[in-house]
Amino acid sequence: MVISDLHMHSSASYDCFTSMWDMCERAVALGLEAVAFTEHVELNSEEFPSNPFDYHKARETWEKVREAYRGRLVVLFGAEVTYLPHLEDEIRRYLEVHPFDIVMGSIHDAPVIDFWHTRNAGIVRDNPEKAREALKVYLAGTEKLALSGLFDVVGHLGVYERRMPGIWPGISGDDELEPLLISALEAIVRNSRLELNAAVLDKPGYLPAPRVEVLTLYREMGGLPPVFGSDAHHVGVIGGNWHLAREVIRQAGFDDFAHWTEVIRPSGPSYEAVRQGALGKKS
Repeated sequence: MVISDLHMHSSASYDCFTSMWDMCERAVALGLEAVAFTEHVELNSEEFPSNPFDYHKARETWEKVREAYRGRLVVLFGAEVTYLPHLEDEIRRYLEVHPFDIVMGSIHDAPVIDFWHTRNAGIVRDNPEKAREALKVYLAGTEKLALSGLFDVVGHLGVYERRMPGIWPGISGDDELEPLLISALEAIVRNSRLELNAAVLDKPGYLPAPRVEVLTLYREMGGLPPVFGSDAHHVGVIGGNWHLAREVIRQAGFDDFAHWTEVIRPSGPSYEAVRQGALGKKS
C-alpha cells in the first residue's frame, strides 16, 4: 500500500510550529512513500504586510531534509498559495522566480461570511441569501483560480464546510450556484486536479473537501485522480484519515489517489532527480 501525503506544512508556514525534520521523522515511522511541504504563500498585503514565507530559508532547510531522508522518504518542496483574483498577476510573477515541485492553489475566504469562525454559523443558518452570496464568491473565485493555469492542484474545494458542516444552502438544483460549480469544475478538469482534503474526516457529521457528489461529478467530467492531503500542521495528523479518504474517492468512482510522480512539475527542483530515478523510496 503506497501512501503519499501531498498537503503538509512545517514551521516554514506562518501557522505551523513543527520542523520539517520532525514531520519527516513521523512520516517515515508511518511508512509513507512521499510527502509534500505545501507551505503557505500569502501575497495579500492587506492581510499580510509582507509575505510570511521565507522561500530561500525554507528551500535551504528542505534541501538538507531531502538529502537526509533520500531512499527512505520522498520529500517534495511545494506551496499552498492563497488565490485572490486581483493578485493573479502577482502570483504568476512570484511563481516564475520561485520554483516549487507542487503548487496548490486554495481559496481561504468568501468575504461576505468568514467561514473560519463558528460564531458566524448563525448567519449561515438565519440568512440563506447572504450564505448564497458567499458561495457565489467562493465558486466564482475557484473557477478563476483554475482558469489561471498556475496551479497543479486545487486545494480543499468546499473548505467553507470544514467548521460549519451541513448548514450551507444546497448547490445542486440551485439556478445560480449549480452553474457556478459546474463552471469551476470544468476549469479544474481542463487545467488542474482536485485534492481530497481529509482534515476533519474522522469527526462525526463532518464532510470531506470536496463532497462525494462533487468528486463524482468531477470524475464524470473527465477529472484526473485527486491527490491525498491531510493538511497536517503537526505530527499527529500526518497521513491522517487516509483510509477514510480513499473510501470517499472510491465512492466517487476513482480507483486510487494520484501518485506523486503524476503531479510534480517539470520546472520544480526535484524533477531532474525524478527523471533520473534518483529520488524514489527504496523498498
